[in-house]
Amino acid sequence: MNFHVSEKYKSSGKRKTILAALLVISIIAGAGWMFIASDSLYHKILAAIITLLLIKHLPGAYRIIKNHDSSYPTVSIIEPESKIEISHKGAVVSIPLSDIESLRIQSIKGNIKSLLLTTKSFSNLRFEGYENLAEMAELLRKYTPAGKIKNATWYHR
Repeated sequence: MNFHVSEKYKSSGKRKTILAALLVISIIAGAGWMFIASDSLYHKILAAIITLLLIKHLPGAYRIIKNHDSSYPTVSIIEPESKIEISHKGAVVSIPLSDIESLRIQSIKGNIKSLLLTTKSFSNLRFEGYENLAEMAELLRKYTPAGKIKNATWYHR
């Protein structure tokens, strides 16, 4: 069974990135105005330092906004072959379902928000924002050792 990240989750993440970039741009603009309008050397140095510290984040934010839709992997749980395949931009990582050590199901108000999967081969895998997370949790529950499934009511980011 294939699982994809929901469009709602993608647009929410993109919106947060755009708002953070706009906040950084407005702080840089304010620092630029302070640099131009201030007569004090202290304020000019402070404005220059703020600008230099924040401007380095803009290219990364632009790259995240531009490549946002293609930055989420597809998860496939193949029961006949007993494996999980995580594919991203042509690269596929395969994990045997027998390698699952523990599963943490994080939910808020009865809705599953994320799954934290601990395996022997990779330390931790986090599945958040995928469509049909409840179905994914049920499939992974079958292959998790008894007593190693935890339903967390506290949502960890």
